[in-house]
Amino acid sequence: MISELKNINDLKQKSGWFILVGIILIVLGCLALGYQFIATVFSVYFIGSLLLIAGIAQAVHSFSIKGFGQTALWAIMGVLYIFTGLMSFFQPIAVSSALTLVISFLLIMSGFTQIFAAFNNRNLPSWGWVLTSGIINVILGLMIITGWPNDSLWILGMFLGIDLIFQGWAYVAIGFALKNR
Repeated sequence: MISELKNINDLKQKSGWFILVGIILIVLGCLALGYQFIATVFSVYFIGSLLLIAGIAQAVHSFSIKGFGQTALWAIMGVLYIFTGLMSFFQPIAVSSALTLVISFLLIMSGFTQIFAAFNNRNLPSWGWVLTSGIINVILGLMIITGWPNDSLWILGMFLGIDLIFQGWAYVAIGFALKNR
């Protein structure tokens, strides 16, 4: 308990940083919403960079585990990651289209899972919020699919913008809560 108080006091001294970072994230989120196509392409480049680095690491690693019995499988996975990462740079629109389709399917599956979970847990308080979240996810997924592939040019940028804004508000709220504690 005392260590928790000490940590909170340490964080309280940095409450201004929470607020500053939150404001920066909100501004970046607003920019992403204002320039959704650019934010979409940036998102694809970022994901592509991660895939490229992961692919190189996995391919290099595959040759260092000789005798493991699955060197070729690891190397193939690394090459697939590298290929997908490079495609992100050479064909960002096509990759954004594929990512948007995957996200729509994930939203629909997540929504149905939440709906199923909500009905199986009706005895829990506020189970309706899980049901509502599931219904919203299914609707969002279906909306994205009906606008696919044309909407792929802005969906990822919109998601990035909304995510940054919500993260920013969370940081600002934490900062002010710490400051007022």
